[in-house]
Amino acid sequence: FKTGPAQISREAGKRRIYVSFNVSGRDVSSVVKEAQQKLNDKVKLPPGYYYTYGGTFENLQKASARLMIVVPLALLLIFFLLYLTFSSVKDASLIFTAIPMSAIGGVFALLIRGMPFSISGGVGFIALFGVAVLNGIVLISTFNQLEKDGMKDVMQRVLEGTKIRLRPVLMTAAVAALGFIPMALSSGAGAEVQKPLATVVIGGLITATLLTLVLLPCLYIIFSKKRKMKIKPVVIPIIIGIGIILLTSSNSLQAQQPSVRRLPVSEVITLAKNNLLYDINNQQINKGKVQINSATALPKTGVFAENEDFRPSDNKGILKIGVSQNIVWPGLYKAQKNLYSEQLKYYQANTAAIDVDIKRDVRTIYYQLWYLQDKQQLYQRLDSIYKSLNDAAILRVKTGDSPGLDSISANVRMKELQAILQQTGNDVQIQQRIMMQLLNTDETLLPLLLPLEKLPMPGTADDSLHPVLALQAQNIKIANAGIAVSKNENKPEFSGRFFSQRLWGAKDPVSGFSVSAAFPLFGASAYRNKVKVAQAEMSVQQKQYDYNNQVLTMQRMQRLQEVERNRSMLAFYETTGLKQANEIIKASSLAYRAGEISFAELSQFLSQAIEIQKNYLENLNIYNQSVIQYNYYINQ
Repeated sequence: FKTGPAQISREAGKRRIYVSFNVSGRDVSSVVKEAQQKLNDKVKLPPGYYYTYGGTFENLQKASARLMIVVPLALLLIFFLLYLTFSSVKDASLIFTAIPMSAIGGVFALLIRGMPFSISGGVGFIALFGVAVLNGIVLISTFNQLEKDGMKDVMQRVLEGTKIRLRPVLMTAAVAALGFIPMALSSGAGAEVQKPLATVVIGGLITATLLTLVLLPCLYIIFSKKRKMKIKPVVIPIIIGIGIILLTSSNSLQAQQPSVRRLPVSEVITLAKNNLLYDINNQQINKGKVQINSATALPKTGVFAENEDFRPSDNKGILKIGVSQNIVWPGLYKAQKNLYSEQLKYYQANTAAIDVDIKRDVRTIYYQLWYLQDKQQLYQRLDSIYKSLNDAAILRVKTGDSPGLDSISANVRMKELQAILQQTGNDVQIQQRIMMQLLNTDETLLPLLLPLEKLPMPGTADDSLHPVLALQAQNIKIANAGIAVSKNENKPEFSGRFFSQRLWGAKDPVSGFSVSAAFPLFGASAYRNKVKVAQAEMSVQQKQYDYNNQVLTMQRMQRLQEVERNRSMLAFYETTGLKQANEIIKASSLAYRAGEISFAELSQFLSQAIEIQKNYLENLNIYNQSVIQYNYYINQ
């Protein structure tokens, strides 16, 4: 025995297979577009196979094509009839403004009731345009009649005509709107056709009536020839002001809305170059470069003046003027320059350490966000399941097939899921703020809208020295350079003086110089202890290097063991767990709708299946996080 099709259908000499489904809560067009996109991206048909979309979507396309012709013809016909009635393009155009005014209300009414645009809604717009024009005809005809009766003042004519025709205008709209209320509230057979049509007409008549009573008289005044020059200077600044306010408000609203982008992890890591730690380290590098140039700085040069054996009575004495300069042991300058160079190399090596730290942190937050995103989608799917089951439970209660306990239980589970979704949303916001701080940006970034990926198994460890160990190795070189500085500080220092002296009463000055050397005779032991301190510091840094190397090796092995342990646990869900969870959800939902199991049994099955899917996500996230940590220790 084999499973096969019960019937093989053909159309136009070709085999045909139906795949049918119903659409609820969305418009047919967007559903078909999404289905087309997903089928084109994920399903590759064999040669000779292709898709066609029929049913309601095919009817929608045909009706839309008709509306593309009917609506413009209806609008042209309305304008043509208005022109025949008033024999004036100006009056016909003024009354024609009721059409966009009514369209505004129709669109907002559909949005408020959460209805998509449909063919019945399009027919409703055609009916709405005809009814909305009646108000304009009532007002404009009254204004023209008052003008014929001798009322030449446009402002007085508008005020009087509006006052006279206020009640007829309101009654014209109210009668039509009230007549469509039963259709708007219908829930029986044909309601899906009646409700959009009535909603469009009612909402459009509300805005058309209000705007016609206010805007149409203003437009009539503006376009009146006799009042045109008097009104224009007042109206133009008002219009400009309103435009500026609208533009400013729209810009402020756009500024208040946070920008959100979905990027792969590689691009997010690239954006992490804006982290403030890089700026701090760059400043350290600049400081180190300048410090090297200060290594050969000589002590300050002294200027002196001396007067010896000064006796004012006989005007005798010696006046001596000169300069002095101290010089340390020349090797000390070289040792200091070497020390500053090693410190600069430390700051330069610190860039690589910052790279691996930030790369690890960004990957950790990115994949945590991705996990929370998939967790949200999981609970949203479960929420939709419980909503449909709740509807089924309510229906079964109404028909007397089951008590109300099922409905209460489903409602409680829905509220519990909504609380979990809200908590998960808060966790997402926390991780987003951490990501924004890492990237030093105000832009909100999210992972790709795809299922959480499984990171590949890490490769072999990099042969190069880990940046943390490289920094510690550089500390050893700095300490070694410090020993050379301490040894050279123990060497002699030199000083020299050059002077010119003049004897009181002598005509020619006498010049000379002196040179002296300073030796650490009494502080020799202290200088030797300084060298020992520097040597001890190098030993400390060497021991620290050995310790860090030991810790990194041990942690790398631990992380590898964690990766292997998490991978073995994840394999169960990938091979068996997820498949069984999907089968449990599908079979239990069908059994409940068929009345084979109770809601309590259904809840147990769904809880078991969702727990499996949730455990899979958690284990996948734990596995990914362990791979990220291991990649950090192998410098990848």
